[in-house]
Amino acid sequence: MKVLVIGGTGNISRGIVAALQHRNHEVVLFNRGQHKDPPPSDVRIIHGDRQQRDDFEAKVGAEEWDAVIDMISFNADDAASALRACQGRVGHFVHCSTVMTYGPPFSGINLPETAPLQGESGYGRGKVAADNLLLEAHAQDGFPVTIFKPSYTHGPGMNLLRQVGGDGGWIDRLRKGKPILSAGDGLNYFQFLSSRDAGFAFTDILGRANYCFGEIYNIVHPQARTWDEWHRAAADALGVDIEIVHVSQETLIAMSPERFSGLRGNFGHTQIFSHEKLAAALPEFSPQVPVTESVAENIAWMDKHDLVPDSDADDLEDQVIEAVRNLPRIG
Repeated sequence: MKVLVIGGTGNISRGIVAALQHRNHEVVLFNRGQHKDPPPSDVRIIHGDRQQRDDFEAKVGAEEWDAVIDMISFNADDAASALRACQGRVGHFVHCSTVMTYGPPFSGINLPETAPLQGESGYGRGKVAADNLLLEAHAQDGFPVTIFKPSYTHGPGMNLLRQVGGDGGWIDRLRKGKPILSAGDGLNYFQFLSSRDAGFAFTDILGRANYCFGEIYNIVHPQARTWDEWHRAAADALGVDIEIVHVSQETLIAMSPERFSGLRGNFGHTQIFSHEKLAAALPEFSPQVPVTESVAENIAWMDKHDLVPDSDADDLEDQVIEAVRNLPRIG
């Protein structure tokens, strides 16, 4: 198949490109050519900025595509532009959305694709608008769209994230034997999927027109992990011991709203989404990359690009830990 990836150099995109090549598809990318990691040398690049609508639509619309995977569509305007470029010229269009369309606040756990759309973030609202526009195009004109909603997908191409936010300095803390913070009791659940595994799901859905057009699929790891398990996986990848200091989310926010208020908008909530619909559509899809291996790959990429800052330059975490440890004990 001749497959266009709009984007193609980010975290999930790298996994998609690798999977497409593994399946022997012809891969073409549309992007600005500004990412610090060049794509594989045998991948054709169409350079451009999708925000330059006329240029983007002319270049993408100049060719026929067996499939298009859009990784950088964030609102209805982006989706409408992609629709104009691809309508009548694509056999299958896969749009990357997000589980953040479901919240927070979330209506429960193990959420299916029919869960209420109640995300309050601008990112989530923008994705809802893009999703709805494409689904309407399918309902009205048969546009061959499939929507994937990833949760946290990690790998080379972005920082390895932690629950309480911040930059990559937490990796340096682990290497130096410093304790790290965890919000609450560390038992909030999340789903952590390797971008290598995600790439095969995006690739292997292509062409399954008999049932996946006009459908939405959560793309998540079927095994939920606690944040403490995730932090321990990072320590295991580094080959170090870990000391986790638990502090309530509201205490962290009160001590440093600028640093920790983001917990309310994402990682401070248990988030578990059903994978059953995707498992039925792609019964052969089963995440294979061990978590320690995928985390080690992610950290190696951060090291390569000098994205692990010296944690000694920012002592806020040490101050919070010291303050909590020095709280008077009752009883």
